[in-house]
Amino acid sequence: MTIFDKTMRLIERTLDLGAARQRVIASNIANEETPGYRAKELYFRDALAAAAGGRPPIALAATHGRHIGLRGEGVSLVMGKVAEMPAGDLPLDANSVNLDLEMAKLSDNAMRYHTAAVIMAQRFRQLMNAIREAK
Repeated sequence: MTIFDKTMRLIERTLDLGAARQRVIASNIANEETPGYRAKELYFRDALAAAAGGRPPIALAATHGRHIGLRGEGVSLVMGKVAEMPAGDLPLDANSVNLDLEMAKLSDNAMRYHTAAVIMAQRFRQLMNAIREAK
């Protein structure tokens, strides 16, 4: 039996990837005036949802019938992918950062991170209450 269940591992990975996404967005904002800079995005939600649903983020090929499959949680293997955002018409300096869009993404990411942190804190409070009541 484990104290930290699948939900806790999923929330933990969500927090890790949310923090990484915050760094990517902050980098975009910091480079708003940099000529030639292309805005980037960290994509991880689809892979995280798939791993939470039991589909591992990596495909394994079993070349023999007695091979052992993926062990542990696939959620912990989700890394996300940093890719350049598609840009339409670029200004003369060829910078694709849209400050309004980046600020909106920053706010959205912060709200999602806060929500996951609150859920994690509630789970820890539940564990603490169970420990206290067991005395």
